[in-house]
Amino acid sequence: MRLTINGEPINYSLENEKTLAEVVRGVQSWLAEAGFHVTGMRADARDLLREPLDQWGGTEVSAVEELGVSAAHTGDVKRAHWRTVEKWLGMLAEEIREMSARAERPGEASPGAQADALAELLADFPQTMEGLEANPFLPPGSTAGRRFEAMFAAQPAATVAGWPAARLREAAALVAELHEELSRRIADASAPAEALKRCAAQIRTSLADLPEVSLLLQTGRDKEAMEIVIAFADVVQALLGLLPFLPPDPNRGRLIGELTPFLRELVSAFDAKDSILIGDLLEYEITPRIERLAPVLEATA
Repeated sequence: MRLTINGEPINYSLENEKTLAEVVRGVQSWLAEAGFHVTGMRADARDLLREPLDQWGGTEVSAVEELGVSAAHTGDVKRAHWRTVEKWLGMLAEEIREMSARAERPGEASPGAQADALAELLADFPQTMEGLEANPFLPPGSTAGRRFEAMFAAQPAATVAGWPAARLREAAALVAELHEELSRRIADASAPAEALKRCAAQIRTSLADLPEVSLLLQTGRDKEAMEIVIAFADVVQALLGLLPFLPPDPNRGRLIGELTPFLRELVSAFDAKDSILIGDLLEYEITPRIERLAPVLEATA
């Protein structure tokens, strides 16, 4: 059986795979590790993504002449989706600005007339929210997404067009907030090496600050300790958000994989207000791992 990916022949040796399903699982796993997402798969003339697994999974490998796979890098998929949403938000912002200007001049246009250009945009609202759930771009703790959904969900265009000027200004500010954050994420995703360089520098700053957290907690300065940890959590989240756009690095992946469980434990410790556990995690588990990760990030950047 010959294997091609995006039309290019791939040197692929079978090990113990006997069926088409086993080969497909292996190829998908290999591509996922390299940061790729399968977008199409054909076994000779059969479109495997359009047929249930039980209809082709048991096919003997010897009965297939060519397995053709189409794949896109995960980062490319995210960027393409974000750019689509960015354009949608830009058009929505423009419509709301025009409605706000009209609302400042009562009697110039009826809500029905104002709603005409908005109806098509809001028809895409549910799909847009589903896409943002799959490809989030807002930083942890941001409430902008929930506020945006609460403001526009299930709202007919005519209703939105009839909002008073103050409500439209609020909507315009919220859309602008989302658009600005998304534009930043697209910029970082389009120049990930530069973003990683900034991230590595911020990691170094966190390394200098984290040892202070235990003392601050012990002396009752919880607010100052929280500020350091929140800043650290933000930079780690920024780093994790960059990973789909960076070339695979097994060493970096291993170090981040070792760090992740302790970060989750740190979040739980803060929720429980367990200052002793917070201090111990930072001193004995997280800081040593960050110290090993920092030079790897700096070398990549």
